[in-house]
Amino acid sequence: MRQAALFASLEEPVQLIDEGGDVTYYPGFLGFEEGDALVAELLATTRFSADSRLMYGKRVAVPRETAGRGDRMSQPWSPLLLVVRERLETLLATGFDYVFVNRYRDGRDSVAWHGDHEISGKVVASLSLGATREFDLRPKRESDLRQRTIALDVAHGDLVVMRGDTQRYWEHRVRKDPLVHEQRINLTFRQHHVRSV
Repeated sequence: MRQAALFASLEEPVQLIDEGGDVTYYPGFLGFEEGDALVAELLATTRFSADSRLMYGKRVAVPRETAGRGDRMSQPWSPLLLVVRERLETLLATGFDYVFVNRYRDGRDSVAWHGDHEISGKVVASLSLGATREFDLRPKRESDLRQRTIALDVAHGDLVVMRGDTQRYWEHRVRKDPLVHEQRINLTFRQHHVRSV
């Protein structure tokens, strides 16, 4: 089990991608106990929804629960979310005005390959809490990048930061894993409007 002091990183950051984007991994960004406290606060105060979407003429359930919190959202920042946001803003020298909350109830929940087109060029800080899951990155077919898929196990308190052209040239996913029986909460801190800090 990982143990870490509050906001103390266990290891140095690792740059995963430096061509056609910028992706950096910060293992142990959030301390273990603080991560547990944040999970408890989120589960107690967040209204999650189980969405559905139309695929091939049929409505299917999105395999995870979602919520949004932030400056102009119906659900505001919680106290610990504000603490984490301030830490991220200091680390990354940029502002965040909302966070997208994904709850993967167990290994049956997932998110397919995608790029976040609406936030291309902006900073996305993705914080993982709870069960360890595999986070995959691969170049888009039209990108002409010759790199292979990158597979990263993200654990409780780990942070992945995507910047620059990452959303334009790369896509990412969290695949299903039948061996995972615990929940994972993913927080993606995002920017409607970039503000300086």
